Amino acid sequence: MGTDTKLVISTAFTSFFTFQLLFHFISYWFSAKISSGFNSLSFEKRIEWNSRVVSTCHSLVVGVFGLYIFLFDEATIADPLWGDPSFVKVNIAVASGYLISDLLILILYWKVIGDKYFIIHHCTALYAYYFVLIFIDYR
Repeated sequence: MGTDTKLVISTAFTSFFTFQLLFHFISYWFSAKISSGFNSLSFEKRIEWNSRVVSTCHSLVVGVFGLYIFLFDEATIADPLWGDPSFVKVNIAVASGYLISDLLILILYWKVIGDKYFIIHHCTALYAYYFVLIFIDYR
């Protein structure tokens, strides 16, 4: 197993567990700290809120990292199509960890936030990311 593969797998696992912690613990704590009304929300509304907090955090992390790659990664700037994909792989690993985490949350709280189109979206994205990660070095 190559160094890149270990990095991608460890990043995806770290991402998964980080987003699970964010959903189950950190979002509850932080939301209650900044808003007195959070604790008065129904169980369903808190699940929906925490899901959106995690989604927003994911978007910010992946988006900022993507902008960094686009604007400052020398390998990508030198050759945008065939440059060294190391940072791209890490960004995809973070996104994959989030998608797997969100799939688990969708299944656990299906009656509250379950939607078959989210499942299709997440599985399709993971399928595409898998092929990018597998075949990115075969150019």
